[in-house]
Amino acid sequence: MWHIPSDSEDCLEKADVLIGQSFGNRPNNDPGKSNKELARIAKRVHEKYGVPLVLQWEIADCINDVSKAGVVRKHQEKNKYLDTYEVIVQSKDICERSGWRKAIILAHPQHCWRCVMTAKKLGLDTLVVATKKVPYDHLSDQIWTRNVWIFIPRELISRLFYLLTGKI
Repeated sequence: MWHIPSDSEDCLEKADVLIGQSFGNRPNNDPGKSNKELARIAKRVHEKYGVPLVLQWEIADCINDVSKAGVVRKHQEKNKYLDTYEVIVQSKDICERSGWRKAIILAHPQHCWRCVMTAKKLGLDTLVVATKKVPYDHLSDQIWTRNVWIFIPRELISRLFYLLTGKI
């Protein structure tokens, strides 16, 4: 399954928290258009359902007028890349401290499947918010988030790696 379907708006009201996973960023810590769109969705969901936000920094930094329950900024191990798995691990830790188990997963539509499967493997109950309008960002620092033709081959390898290492 490549895409994971989003849940109905009625289901989202049952969530305890929203976990937002970023998608690239631009030079000089500019979050870029993908993350700005993810931030817009996070803010809308927060305002509509009152769920707390646990966000990767690129999304969190786009929302200055909303309090966050947690922001994931760097890997727990010094000098390691902050990957999807580490963001979900840290987000889950924040959720556990507050007793939150049912999480809305917010991610780029083609990244969402791996985020959801990782969260489920770590024991979270997941819901998915629609993110069809989240674009690729051709100016992203992360070359694989610039367009679908680069992202899909990398994502296939990432999914296989996550499967073989027990992360999904």
